[in-house]
Amino acid sequence: MKRQKMTNIDLRLLTIVNELNKTRSVSQAAENLELSQSAVSMSLARLRKHFKDPLFVRTPDGMEPTPQMSELIELLEKAEGLLETALVHRIAFHPSTSDRTFRLGATDVTRVTLLPSLMKRLHTTARGVSIELQDISEETPRLLHAGRLDLAVGFMPSTGSGFCQQRLFKDRFVCAVRANHPRIDHTLTLEQFETEPHVVLTTPGIGLEIVEKALEANRISRKVRLRVPGCFGISSMITGADCLAIVPEQLGKLIASAGRIKLMPLPFPLPPYYVVQHWHERYTHDPASKWLRGLIAELFLEKDVSAGLDREAAAAPRN
Repeated sequence: MKRQKMTNIDLRLLTIVNELNKTRSVSQAAENLELSQSAVSMSLARLRKHFKDPLFVRTPDGMEPTPQMSELIELLEKAEGLLETALVHRIAFHPSTSDRTFRLGATDVTRVTLLPSLMKRLHTTARGVSIELQDISEETPRLLHAGRLDLAVGFMPSTGSGFCQQRLFKDRFVCAVRANHPRIDHTLTLEQFETEPHVVLTTPGIGLEIVEKALEANRISRKVRLRVPGCFGISSMITGADCLAIVPEQLGKLIASAGRIKLMPLPFPLPPYYVVQHWHERYTHDPASKWLRGLIAELFLEKDVSAGLDREAAAAPRN
């Protein structure tokens, strides 16, 4: 049967075709559909004109379908089956058998605090699942919207409408200093902060906007000796060049664990901030996305990365 566009055909007419095929009678089809006989006849006329075929012809045994109508009925039955399948279809995700690759936007801090635990958990519960990491950037919201990122973990103050977020833990900024710094002992004064050289992180997604705003609001200056786009190598600058560095406390604890660096409160007020996982609302009910989000939230709690800070986790679309 030659295919034709159905743009001018009300698809509800096809229910009349189906009923005519069952009853082989215009009057019975009209009664079953609670329509007038004239309405059924007019609908049949429209279909005949569209298909350029009688579709049904009168015989002693009632209305019999033409060969073209028989083929059309077969196609409609297949379409009905597909619709029924679609209505009961549910996406399934089984991590133990999945070979899916998740694309995760993450900061350096997220990588060093979360990634080892995440890979260990995948090895034991989802060996076929893999992770593709991307840096958090200004493009991250667009990539989440386009489905090119499944999830982003970090600090993003503005993602726009249509996005959801879940708080993972609350972090704060501290000052990292060489443990045996020649001029800084147990406290860090504002004068020392302004006169000592600094190495400055420029990594997106770790809340550095909060630092810059606080410095500007308090009219605090600093001597920047080096700006680095990531946290790797910052320890050597702190210990080798006696630089100060404002870092998230979780990163600070890692670089201070060897004993060569000490962490000190900043000499000016700075609000804490939340590390959050972000996704687009289209994937809120996707089983695979829900599994990954739940796993990451669970790992943060298990590692106790918040060190007693607020672990509030409230997911909601952002307007």
